[in-house]
Amino acid sequence: MPPTPGANSAEARRFPRIGVELPVRVKHGLVRATVMLKDLTPYGARIEGLEKQRIGEPIMLMLPGLKPKLAFIAWSEPMTSGLEFDHPLHEDVFATLISDFAVGHHRRMALGRPAKPSIRDAA
Repeated sequence: MPPTPGANSAEARRFPRIGVELPVRVKHGLVRATVMLKDLTPYGARIEGLEKQRIGEPIMLMLPGLKPKLAFIAWSEPMTSGLEFDHPLHEDVFATLISDFAVGHHRRMALGRPAKPSIRDAA
């Protein structure tokens, strides 16, 4: 699997990417579509499901329970784009989204559980 743009610059990130699997609606110009939200930070997101977009173009992302969130295309490849929010998500909003929709150990950590389940959880 090829790395996504910026994957080698994790140390330069303001916040680590948290993996999610969440279908969300977007509005880009006159186009409305459902895409898959693949990862999220307070500062942006990665979506899959739109053709390659032009960098800098505005897009509205409809996250559950929130007003439409304005973002801009930071990078784009066929069917995958990175978004940067015009204003970061509030930390409580971000924490709620992660606790509700993060995949794997990120969700357990958001819920205050250890990243590695205990042996008792395996039974």
